[in-house]
Amino acid sequence: MPLDINVMPEFIPGEITFAPVIKFAYEGNLASELEAGLDRVLAIKLLEHMLHIRCFEEMIVRLRKGDFEPLKQYKFTGASHLSMGQEGVAVGCMSAIRPDDYITSTHRGHGHSIAKGAFWLDAASPEQLAEFISEAAEVDISDRPGLLDCAMQEHLNRTMAELFGKEEGYCRGRGGGMHIADFNMGHLGANAIVGGSYAIATGAAMGAQMLGTDRICVCLVGDGAANNGIAHEAMNFASMAQFERGCPVIYLIENNQYGMTGQQVGEVTGIDRLARRGAGYDHDSMHAEVVNGMDVLAVRDAVSGAAQRCRNGDGPVLLECLTYRYMGHSLSDNRETYRSKQEEAAWHAIDPITTYSQQLLETGLLSPDAIERHRKLAQERIERATLFAYNATDPNPATICEGLFADTTSDDIGDEWRTPESELLSKPEKVRRDNQGRILTRHAVAEALVEEMLRDRRVIVYGEDVADYGGAFAATKGVFEIFGRKRIFNTAISEAAIPGTGCGAAMVGMRPVVEIMYIDFILMAMDQVGNQVAKHRYMFGGKAKIPLVIRTTIGGGRGYAGQHSQSLEAVVTMIPGLKVIAPATPYDAKGLLKSAIRDDNPVVFIEHQHSYTQRGEVPEDEYTIPIGLATVAREGEDVTLVAYSYMYYRAMEAAELAAAQGLSVEVVDPRTLIPLDVDTIAASVKKTGRLVIVQQAPETGCFAEHIAFKLQECCFGDLKAPARIVAAFDVPPPMAPPLEQLNMPTPERILDGIKAVM
Repeated sequence: MPLDINVMPEFIPGEITFAPVIKFAYEGNLASELEAGLDRVLAIKLLEHMLHIRCFEEMIVRLRKGDFEPLKQYKFTGASHLSMGQEGVAVGCMSAIRPDDYITSTHRGHGHSIAKGAFWLDAASPEQLAEFISEAAEVDISDRPGLLDCAMQEHLNRTMAELFGKEEGYCRGRGGGMHIADFNMGHLGANAIVGGSYAIATGAAMGAQMLGTDRICVCLVGDGAANNGIAHEAMNFASMAQFERGCPVIYLIENNQYGMTGQQVGEVTGIDRLARRGAGYDHDSMHAEVVNGMDVLAVRDAVSGAAQRCRNGDGPVLLECLTYRYMGHSLSDNRETYRSKQEEAAWHAIDPITTYSQQLLETGLLSPDAIERHRKLAQERIERATLFAYNATDPNPATICEGLFADTTSDDIGDEWRTPESELLSKPEKVRRDNQGRILTRHAVAEALVEEMLRDRRVIVYGEDVADYGGAFAATKGVFEIFGRKRIFNTAISEAAIPGTGCGAAMVGMRPVVEIMYIDFILMAMDQVGNQVAKHRYMFGGKAKIPLVIRTTIGGGRGYAGQHSQSLEAVVTMIPGLKVIAPATPYDAKGLLKSAIRDDNPVVFIEHQHSYTQRGEVPEDEYTIPIGLATVAREGEDVTLVAYSYMYYRAMEAAELAAAQGLSVEVVDPRTLIPLDVDTIAASVKKTGRLVIVQQAPETGCFAEHIAFKLQECCFGDLKAPARIVAAFDVPPPMAPPLEQLNMPTPERILDGIKAVM
């Protein structure tokens, strides 16, 4: 704990009170808004964009039913989670934030995407509009209304093309309707995992603030997501007292009354309003407010106020917008099994488009004929977008792997992002070497962090106990004294929020290094690591850069037993989109960690608890090690022995034992598991004809099996014996010393494996 915070005993009788949650504070209407200065063109745009959303989703229904005459035989596949009835939330929200602000969305996010893009285009310059429109189109840059009309059609075309899975879609058809994004417009992506974007939005808001902008992020989530664990972790993270200016994120719960079929009120929660949850996170109840989500102006008013709070340093803010989805959870959902016609009729009676159209009539802004023209224009645009999408390009199967990894790094940034000396709390110094130039691995890790944080002020470090304390294994000790809490800070025990917020921060331009204390704990974070961090770049058409490093440890031999000693590297190696590094020596740990921080892709960086105290020579001069390059640590002729992480040391001992018995063993350390340097290992196997792989994980389903497969694939004719794996038993790591020692591969067990392949 920080030494300047004293937690003293205090047991004074009394009661805890909570800041009130405001309900339905907005009492205005279109007439009062116009009187207060609402732009008349914007007032009409609110209707126009609600109509775009409604017509867009009505078209999906028509396609599903075969009712769209030009495409009567077309079989529409993909997501069909519609938000008809909720248009007021999408349009009210997007009209209230700036075009450069960020949003995250949900699997029911067609409306969010259409509205975000529409208001971005409405504010764009003629040059921006011309750039947005397809290159093939002929444009007159002096005709802004014409440009805007073309751009709006292009926006709807790209949106519909994504639903059709076409190259012209916003994500090249890789994501589809549930995963649509456009980073140019600040749309960081829709999310098919309920609640999956809570932490991403929080990290994006935090990152925007750390980059010195006043951009905010609106996290649009459904009511069902508010009951998910990541909701608690993210809102608690955003409310941490150490964020002196607050985290500029708005959590907007779009409460359409049903998770899938479960009712929020009276069934799956014990509260009447989800906004009550705000009282659990900060003294201001997160400025929580319940809003009439069927009134586009009420939503606009609430989001405007919340955005201003965030820009003033008073975030986060929690809004609950009460609305209703007219359709079922999906088009295959028979909604009549869980809700009444009376209930549906009551909500239809306050339809956001109908009620707002009436206000436009009453204020004289539009006539009945004009409203009908807007409706017809929206429908025509959607029909054109549908035909465009149908005739658009199917992705070439040969491009299936495109977009998985970025091929860029921050190697060449120069001094643009260097940390000014004025921001340092103390002078950085190199770790003292012994007379052979050696330091401990944990010192090498800390030195790499300090060097990269000096080189690039976008690099931040956070996780459990990494700041003042220096981490559970002292691997970040000394970093806090140099950079302070703005660059390295502690988090709550929130394993999902840690990599999730790192993902969001990376997407907006930061380069976070986050720590999961033990790899055992990564199982609590696997949605964020596997469904979010790993997939966002590919799922969004290869557009995102996610320069995020997730540091974690594997162990064993300390008596920590089954939940603090596992080697779960195979869990993360099987998820496309992650690079995985497992160094052994201090030299490799420093050089590879620096490369990982500079890489524009997410990297899981695995450190072994026993390796932290290993000494090795580490130059004081600047160096990096390429990711994906193995090293031959010991040359030999008879057997290739592959070992990574701490097993490298056991393998080197085994090679010595083998040498005493007349066997020449070549030791190869892959260092990087994904991508795996098959060529270096194969060259060794072709020389020796024999392969033994050593790992600390259990044998079944392990990464060593993957290595064995890849080597038999390319070296089958060279192998003189089947490959052999020396691994742990297929049990959780036991605590009892005799069992734990038996479970971890020893030099003697490895030697037995070497003899077996001879």
